[in-house]
Amino acid sequence: MNHSRRKFIQQSGGALPILLAPSIFSYSSPTSVMEVKIDEINLFLINVTKERNFSFGVWKNRQHVMFNIKGANHIGWGETKVASNQPDFDLAEWSKAFKKLKGMTLGQAIEEVRNQFLSGHWRPIITEGLLMTLYDLMGKIENKPTVKIWGLEGQDPVPAIFCILEKEEEMVVKQAQIAIDQNMHRYVKIKMFGDFEQDKKNISALRKFLGPDAFILGDPNRGYKYIKDLKELSKIMIALHEAGMDGVEDPSSLNKEELIYLQANVGKLSIVPDHIMRPAAKSIEYFDERMGDYFNLHPNCMGTFAEINDISKVIRASNKGIMIGDSSLIGAACSFWQQIAIGNQASWVEAMEKPQEQDAFLNCILEKATHLNKDGKVAADFKPGFGLKVDEQKLISLANAYLNI
Repeated sequence: MNHSRRKFIQQSGGALPILLAPSIFSYSSPTSVMEVKIDEINLFLINVTKERNFSFGVWKNRQHVMFNIKGANHIGWGETKVASNQPDFDLAEWSKAFKKLKGMTLGQAIEEVRNQFLSGHWRPIITEGLLMTLYDLMGKIENKPTVKIWGLEGQDPVPAIFCILEKEEEMVVKQAQIAIDQNMHRYVKIKMFGDFEQDKKNISALRKFLGPDAFILGDPNRGYKYIKDLKELSKIMIALHEAGMDGVEDPSSLNKEELIYLQANVGKLSIVPDHIMRPAAKSIEYFDERMGDYFNLHPNCMGTFAEINDISKVIRASNKGIMIGDSSLIGAACSFWQQIAIGNQASWVEAMEKPQEQDAFLNCILEKATHLNKDGKVAADFKPGFGLKVDEQKLISLANAYLNI
């Protein structure tokens, strides 16, 4: 998609079928790959001390776990954000539930993780990190890019979106300068706080700094939920649009009918539904193209990946845009989600590396499949699995905690 400040051109994915809850075996990995035994599971805890501000509170720090899973002399890598404001997070206690995956076959492990989520027992912060690691291992054993095993057809680079999480106008502008320095200033997301005057001031300052061509996405994290009247909420969103905001994620806690009303009554402003799209397996059932112009598929909230690919087909078939969001990711999951974005022909991807916040894992990468090109888009040179090769011993030395299972 090509986006300018006032013009959005949607590209259709054509009429695509809705596939409901496929098993792993709907993909074309050979049986022999799925019979490989899982030999080892390793967890690496990394603390991030960069403060992040939201309408619902402040993260003084946050905790990420990098996974690797080994089998058949190959290593799969993954990541999940497990906690915030818990610098003493207990890896051993957290991992008790999935220790049983060791010794299973790859096929059994993938099916077990999926079933644990779909039956309501494991949360996405467990299942997504494990599944991306297992799928990376699957592709490496088969010697094929996992997105190609899945049958995803997207090849073209996808715009990266930079996220600003600051309350003060001066800090907003400083972060916008980092976006420019990192060549990620064409698409910028700004956290909002449900305070109209403050949000308007920050959006205006960001628009003035970035100029007329940048796409600015606001994210109040439902911070305007105290506004119960939809007409009043629409007026506020229109005013923020006039201040420089092109799109907005979940301004309030809205159901399907309310989202449809809001999108129909905010002029050229694009609504980007988020919470209603969680998890992917359920979003297929109640998706309605009238709810927004773009739809956010949010890491650490979707649960399973086959269903992400399915709902992406539905969104594209409706001539709407796909946003691949972020969960403040800092490591292995970034390249994974970037390839999900490319394969599913997303409009932009937020799950980008953040060296200004934490670079321990980034400093251990030996090889990866994605990079940011000169146009501020993520491009992929697809490799087996998701293409990550990592200096494991260096990562052990840099991690805040390490656990071998």
